[in-house]
Amino acid sequence: MAGFQDIVEIQQSMTINNRRTVGQQVSRSGQLRVAQYLTSVPWVFTVTPHNFLYYPQARAIIQAIDNLDRQVPQTITFASDNLKWFTAMQGTATSAVLASTPPANTQTLALTSNGTYKAGDFIAVGGYTYKVTADSSGSVVSIHRPLIGTPSVGATVTMGNNVTFNVVAEQCPTYTLIPMTNGAFVKWDTTFIFREDIAN
Repeated sequence: MAGFQDIVEIQQSMTINNRRTVGQQVSRSGQLRVAQYLTSVPWVFTVTPHNFLYYPQARAIIQAIDNLDRQVPQTITFASDNLKWFTAMQGTATSAVLASTPPANTQTLALTSNGTYKAGDFIAVGGYTYKVTADSSGSVVSIHRPLIGTPSVGATVTMGNNVTFNVVAEQCPTYTLIPMTNGAFVKWDTTFIFREDIAN
C-alpha cells in the first residue's frame, strides 16, 4: 500500500520514541522527585525522508500521502528486507497465546509459548505492539507499557516481523519540486512524524 509505508521504506533516518511520561521536580533542598504518569505510551516515529526522489516515479506515493494527510491512519510494518532487522526476534519463540486474561493496565503477560524472549523483542496483543523489557523463558513476559484494551485468555500473540503499527501523521511535510530534464526532484520541507493511533 502506497503512502506512509513507502516513506518508511525509503527513509534517510528514523527516530523512535516509546518512552513513558515521567515528571521530575527538584525540591528546595535539591532532592529530585520522580513520578510516572499512567498513559498508553504511544509509539512515535520521526522519519526523515530522502530528498531528490524523482517526481515522475514518486508521484503516486505523494498522492497517497496527500490522501491520508494528517487525518487517516495507516498500518506500517518493518517486515521488508530493508527494515526487518528492527523488529526481528532474538528470542526463540515463534508462537504464543495469552495463558490467562490479564488485568487492566498490567505490564506483565502470562503466556503459553513455544520459546524464549529477549529484552527488546517485539510482541503484539489485541492489535497493539509492545517491547519485551527483560529476557524471559516464555511463561511470563514483561512489556514496556500498560496493556491496551481487554484481550482475553487464548488471544494470539504476534511477534517479531509480524507486528504492525497503526499510525497517523502528526506532522506531514510539504514538498518543493526542483526542475530537471523531463521532470523534477522532490525536496521535503521537514520530517514526517507518525504517532500511533490508539482507539481504546
